[in-house]
Amino acid sequence: MPGDYGYANARIRALKACLLDRQAYDSLIAAASVEALIQMLARTAHKPDVEAALLRYEGVPCLADALRRNLARTIGSMRGFFEGRARELVELLVARWDLFNLIAILRGQARGVAAADILSALVPAGTLAETELRELIKQPTIQATSELMLTWRLPFAGALAEALRRARGELASVETRLHEIRFRDALSRLGPEPNDELVREMLETEIDVANLALLIRLSTLRGEVGQTAARSSSADTSRMLIAGGRLPLHLLAELTDAANVETMVGRLAETPYGRALRRRVEPYRQSGDATALERALEEQLALKGIGMFHRDPLTIGMAIGFLWAKATEAANLRLIAQGKELGWPVDEIREQFFWWGGE
Repeated sequence: MPGDYGYANARIRALKACLLDRQAYDSLIAAASVEALIQMLARTAHKPDVEAALLRYEGVPCLADALRRNLARTIGSMRGFFEGRARELVELLVARWDLFNLIAILRGQARGVAAADILSALVPAGTLAETELRELIKQPTIQATSELMLTWRLPFAGALAEALRRARGELASVETRLHEIRFRDALSRLGPEPNDELVREMLETEIDVANLALLIRLSTLRGEVGQTAARSSSADTSRMLIAGGRLPLHLLAELTDAANVETMVGRLAETPYGRALRRRVEPYRQSGDATALERALEEQLALKGIGMFHRDPLTIGMAIGFLWAKATEAANLRLIAQGKELGWPVDEIREQFFWWGGE
């Protein structure tokens, strides 16, 4: 019956059993090459997707194609387990990947990135099919992409048109506006029911991560260009933050005025994000690359989502947990392949690898 999570969650448990375990990852990390990694992956639940990808590609492009196929097939199957209100809530969650893909396309088009390279960066776990994503990638400009989305009535079509109109073509402002619209609309559709509250919890955590990632990037940029940028108004930064997260407004204000990234991390010590960020401070200190800190935030978000596996088994928690566990699996496999391609030592791959402690 619509809204009955028992049947759907029983099927999700079957999907969860196919996720790679730590022993499988150890073997994949130890693979001698990308080609060996692909052959090993073909002996897992990824087999049909690897075999299909091998017909067209080899090496890292083959693995990227296999992962896209596997995500689209697996998450698409999971979405089909739900009906009615339960399906609506699942769609609010997978919209995260629709927006991720749209922003990746817009960034690629703005920078003149090749279509194949844009496609390899996408995570087709949302409602936008890969055929639709491929057509959007082919568009010559961001405006053309927006017009095609409106014609096809795709998710975020109206949001992108509104964002482009208000931001007057400034991509960073377009991205901020897209996030604002997504969260505003999603939160407005949630009620007081327990399953709605679980989805709200995840959306609010996503907002926190988006805001913290923005503040970290801006702080890094101020450090790079010196005191002139440092004097820029904190009010301007505050206007870029997304409302509705779990972090209190007074803390966000403190972070906006923080002298540097390390001060910011210190002020987050008592929050769920503090410990995750502290683990990545040293790599950031050595490289000056904020990517390490942003990755720590994404890992914390993943842990939050995967932790939903342990909530009431007759709620949407099982679906939330699986969505983040599956996306984490794909990210881990991309990381391992990248490490093999670049010749990283096994220990370096293990250091970058994110294991969520699944059963």
